[in-house]
Amino acid sequence: MNNLQYSSGERNHYFYGKLMTVRDFQDEQTYMNNKRRLGNRLLHGAGIVAGLGVLLVDNQTFSLEAGMALDYLGREILVQDPCVKRISAIQGFDQIQQSGDVYLGIRYQEEECEGTFSVAGSGENAEAGRQYNRVREGYELFLTTKEPNRQMLGVDSVLYDLITLYDEDGVRIRLEVPRYANTDHQFALRVLFEKRDVSAPVHFSFDIESDLFRSPKGENRVRVEYTETEVTTHKEVTLPYIMDCGSVKDDYTSVKVLKESFSLRLGSKEAPGLSQDLSQPVEVTRRDLGEVVMENYYTRHFDELLTPREDQEIYLAKFHIVAGQSAFFIEKVVQNPFSQHLPNTQLMSLLQKLGGHREDHNGERKAQQDSAGEKTEKPQAPAKKMAQGVENVALGVAPKAGRTYYSYEFIHGLGAGRVRAMVAVETGSQGSKGDNLIFGDGVFGGEEFSLGAPACALGAMVNVKKGTLQLGLRLMEKTSQQNIRLRWWAWKDEEENQEKEDLVGDVQVSITPNTVDVEPLQQVRFTAMVEGSASQEVTWSVAEKNGGSIDRNGLYTAPATEGVFEIRAQSAKYGQHQASAYVVVRKL
Repeated sequence: MNNLQYSSGERNHYFYGKLMTVRDFQDEQTYMNNKRRLGNRLLHGAGIVAGLGVLLVDNQTFSLEAGMALDYLGREILVQDPCVKRISAIQGFDQIQQSGDVYLGIRYQEEECEGTFSVAGSGENAEAGRQYNRVREGYELFLTTKEPNRQMLGVDSVLYDLITLYDEDGVRIRLEVPRYANTDHQFALRVLFEKRDVSAPVHFSFDIESDLFRSPKGENRVRVEYTETEVTTHKEVTLPYIMDCGSVKDDYTSVKVLKESFSLRLGSKEAPGLSQDLSQPVEVTRRDLGEVVMENYYTRHFDELLTPREDQEIYLAKFHIVAGQSAFFIEKVVQNPFSQHLPNTQLMSLLQKLGGHREDHNGERKAQQDSAGEKTEKPQAPAKKMAQGVENVALGVAPKAGRTYYSYEFIHGLGAGRVRAMVAVETGSQGSKGDNLIFGDGVFGGEEFSLGAPACALGAMVNVKKGTLQLGLRLMEKTSQQNIRLRWWAWKDEEENQEKEDLVGDVQVSITPNTVDVEPLQQVRFTAMVEGSASQEVTWSVAEKNGGSIDRNGLYTAPATEGVFEIRAQSAKYGQHQASAYVVVRKL
């Protein structure tokens, strides 16, 4: 019953007169246990459900409170009564050789109890006839000096990666990098600094570089620098650094820590640097990050979810042990050091209500503020600025009912800001204004209405930062058409448009680097900045016909021939503004 694998879904079939053996009863228990544990593991996860607090009684003794946890195989670990334990009596205490951090964990355990005699046992061997009447489910406490991989204790690895820059002499420096970044959004890099039994002050610095991301200063690198002012022997510090992702298309890039920039000093001692540049890939996407993370999670292999890793245990506390030649004592205890809490559905529902109440209170406060004014006359409706056009949506060969199709993302011409949009299916011949405009979600269609267009559900998505529009439709019935024309209208309040225009000053485009030497077929990344405009989107091009190629995110590939070639970046919003950079292609 202390199994580490889940059995197949096979259970007993009962019928009148069936002869039952030990195998049948064992299979019954195994089936029920495995079904429950599989549900626990995949539906709830692993962690502390309730209780299991660890309190110091004295400097060598602790108290474990009653509680419950689920381990990484979905097995219930239940501590029914609080107990007091001496740390020297816990398994793994012999691993403690010197002062440092020690982790207290708990794991599931079974043992047979209630000895009895088996009437079917062999009379020649007394031991063969002795059996046990019960299997007692319990737990085992253990100590370990090895810190587990924090990402393996939860699902953080779906969203973050950890790069270890330095882990020696009691000092550890790591960089937490998101796996994904949203176009035109900020994201945070976190530097995790830990210090253990080091009395000397610590100073470190290094550069984080990326070709698609920029710091708040507009540079493609961030300078990390930390100097310990209040010196302590133990310390944990998290340093966040913000970077901006510009108006780039879906792409892959990387975040790099440059080896020549890394410096670490422990007191007056210089620590060795990095042997090579450290790099971590990041996916840049316009999709909602929640959807991307869920897709990543659900595409993981099933065996990965069912097979526990070596260090996937429940860790209740972290003790800092001070050890001498003949004695030791617990200096400090940290509860649940890796935040392995497992909230239930009632608690999650309560937290959601709390968030809803906050929104309601904000709305009530705004309503009260609005009603507190003395003016009662009805305000004038603001003037509106409008744009319209037609987009062809390609359905391809043999379009299918129920499938969704999208237009290309295009600039609607009203600038950045909140824009309202409306879309309709246009029927009629190419170039005409259309015999009919069909609005709504597939109400008009079929044989009853011969409109020359299939029934569709329509939608429009506005990017308020880039000032772009994208149309979409879902076919509600079969059709032989390979294209559908969608007419769209977009409008924006003049007041909002004026507010946006006030933010736009003298528009200037600049390219970094503005001059660069490369070898034939070598690649180099260019970045562009549009000053005086909220939209940072640019269009890249190479002036010369055979001057190489550059992609939509500024990655230039030199041609095989030598020469001097011009790279251009044109503002997507203000096409009259552009800048040039020059590439010298030659064998270096």
